[in-house]
Amino acid sequence: MDTKTVILALAIGSFVFGALLILFQFRKEQSERIPFWVAAKFMQGTGSLLLYYRDDIPVLASSLLLCGCAYEAWAIFYITGRSVSRRLHLVTAACIVAACSIMMFLNAANGLALNFLIHTIFYGLPGWALLCSGREKSLLRVSLGWGFWILALIFAVRSAWAILIPEQSHLFFGAMIYQIMLPAIYCMMLISGFSMLLLAKEAADRSLQGALREQKAILETLPTGLVILRDRVIERCNPALESMFGYMPGTLLGRPVACLYESAEASEAYGRTIYADIQLYNRFAGEVAAMRRNGERFWVWVQGTSIFPERAQSYAVFSVTDITQQKMQQQLLSRQKEELVVANTAKSMFLKMVAHEFRTPLGLLASSTDIQDRYWERLSSEERYEQNNRIRSAANQLATLTNSILSYNQTEAGYELRPEPLDIGELCRCIAADAVTVWSDRHLFQVTIADDCGSALLDETLLRRILQNLLSNAFRYTPPEGSVELSVKRVGDTLLLEVADSGIGIAEEDRQHIFDAYYRGHNIGIRRGLGLGLAIVRESVELMGGDITVLSSQGQGTAMQVVLPLADAMT
Repeated sequence: MDTKTVILALAIGSFVFGALLILFQFRKEQSERIPFWVAAKFMQGTGSLLLYYRDDIPVLASSLLLCGCAYEAWAIFYITGRSVSRRLHLVTAACIVAACSIMMFLNAANGLALNFLIHTIFYGLPGWALLCSGREKSLLRVSLGWGFWILALIFAVRSAWAILIPEQSHLFFGAMIYQIMLPAIYCMMLISGFSMLLLAKEAADRSLQGALREQKAILETLPTGLVILRDRVIERCNPALESMFGYMPGTLLGRPVACLYESAEASEAYGRTIYADIQLYNRFAGEVAAMRRNGERFWVWVQGTSIFPERAQSYAVFSVTDITQQKMQQQLLSRQKEELVVANTAKSMFLKMVAHEFRTPLGLLASSTDIQDRYWERLSSEERYEQNNRIRSAANQLATLTNSILSYNQTEAGYELRPEPLDIGELCRCIAADAVTVWSDRHLFQVTIADDCGSALLDETLLRRILQNLLSNAFRYTPPEGSVELSVKRVGDTLLLEVADSGIGIAEEDRQHIFDAYYRGHNIGIRRGLGLGLAIVRESVELMGGDITVLSSQGQGTAMQVVLPLADAMT
């Protein structure tokens, strides 16, 4: 093989190798590509091709060859973990062009010696980088390092030869040693090129192993749950996730992600939402209802993204944080806020109703006392009696309103039961008689009290409140021509009280609120009241351990049934 054929082979080999490098790095991210390498091979190929067509040493050919050697050195520097600044490789290229320009003014022997000396430097540098690296050295790295040093030695010998024996300094000198040296250089450069590919793969594998070790360390120590899903099957997860869901180490691997949800339907619904967001925005973040292995339902905050955007549905990673406590606190705060709004609304309604209800009797008191002060002497006995009745009625209204407010506040704040022996029949007759005094002139009032009610230990105050408020409501919301019935009887160890009327009844939309404080029905019209009567009844019945039932139809009357236990009854 003659010298020119070897140089042509070097040119073709460099171009082919550069093309292979382009394919090798085509789909890699910019950060994963090895800089300088492709440029080095195309510079070497172009320089060799120029030498093939010229038998001297032109500046352009030498500059391209030497720059290719320098760039190949920088590529090896990058593979071995050393950085090369932009300034360094640009200054180096400028120095090479300057040196090649100087060669034009030197004789053939000195020019060739300088050329090979520069080759010696740029083949020695990568050998040094490979052999003197502080990292663990593989057999491949050591072999490639010695290969570069051998090439550097060959070029150093050839440089010295050109100086010592100038008459044999021509590049294409036909001596036997050159016939051997150039093919040897060709073979070594070819081997070193493919060795560099293996070296790049070795560096990538080492980097990958390091990344896997780091990933494993992060997965094992991260307090937040982490899971990698492939086609919605758990491929990897960390101990924090297993502990969060109550699984033993390693038992979640290979399971479908549906096992982390309360049902397959919930898993499918959440999956559609999560992967739709990942598909659109390349990320998901939101609250998810999950389930532990023991069946306990809890809330987690999930953040996820696709590892490969083009395969968002099949390969994704998620971080999972237990937010059950925060969720409970949030719900508690929401309930408290709602209760505060309700309380403030009730307070406003109460103040409005109190102002409205107190205004009328206070106005009656003021007008009647004013009339008596100015016209007492002129009033007849009947007129004086009428004014006194108005004052008495207004005072009774104020007393009733005040007692209602105090009674409700007393039971709401906490009431201490004071049971005492009571004659049930006698007490109920007295309460009915008081009601007759107030309402009998306007209504038909029927009282039925069983003779066998007997005596029992009961709280008289609470029992009075129950009957007085039930009767007051019945009379207030029953027209004058209507009827009211009170029934009292004893059934075993329970006392059954029933107040029924033929009044306006309770509207359907009001039935669930009739025991709420300050609530008034939609069909009561202009009838007075604070909306406390039934709230007081309910609180009193509950304090006595009883139960109340309401039977009503709008426009057809209402029946209130109260059942009170008589566990300590006395006959």
